[in-house]
Amino acid sequence: MKIKEIETKTALNYSEAKSRYTLNPYVGCSNACIYCYARDYARRYRKIDWKEEILVKINIVETLRRDIIKRRPRYVFMSTMCDPYQQLEEVYKLSRKCLEVFLEFPLLEVEIMILTKSSLVLRDLDLFKKLKKISVGLTITTDNDEIRKLFEPRASSIEERLETLRFLKENGLKTSVFISPMLPMNPEKLAKMVKPYADSVFIDDMHYKWRVENLYKRYGLSRALTNDFFRSTKKKILEILKK
Repeated sequence: MKIKEIETKTALNYSEAKSRYTLNPYVGCSNACIYCYARDYARRYRKIDWKEEILVKINIVETLRRDIIKRRPRYVFMSTMCDPYQQLEEVYKLSRKCLEVFLEFPLLEVEIMILTKSSLVLRDLDLFKKLKKISVGLTITTDNDEIRKLFEPRASSIEERLETLRFLKENGLKTSVFISPMLPMNPEKLAKMVKPYADSVFIDDMHYKWRVENLYKRYGLSRALTNDFFRSTKKKILEILKK
């Protein structure tokens, strides 16, 4: 995979729809999730090959410090255009360095939401405990690791994500699970797996279905791409979570 270092003019991007800022230390992701919506935005604005290239914002720490002073954000989401704890983070440590910048502004009490599929997030547990308002979400789209391998070939296993979630919860972090997009699954099993360790659970359907339709057909999974499957599966998950 090609790594390209770039300089960025802004670190925080405002989303009017969500009334929050987003922070992306990287553009592109090594998880190689087949369904990823962000690759379309990356091509549109950066014209990169999502499967082959990752942009590293080498000046994002300095830019973030400037943006915090200028914009004084209340809520920041990490991240929408990458997994902030993908493999490259082990080398560049940009996500960690960005969190350290937020610690420089304690009076702002910025609420930070992190979303990842990686156990590398545990590396920064020391910083999480210093930040006043932070929550960590794990994307867990199915209970079946064979399904995970089809759709998220380079991402961590379901077992590893659950163990990461458990460790965060036991260390006093506010946690969440994103079942997004919903992949073929056993809803009862998944709900029971995440219930003890998630303070909240978000469920969303598969968007850009055209991107994955052939893969579903190839493995006899087409029913799981229907609206009926989404509605009935979501209902079963919520019923167990509410018990």
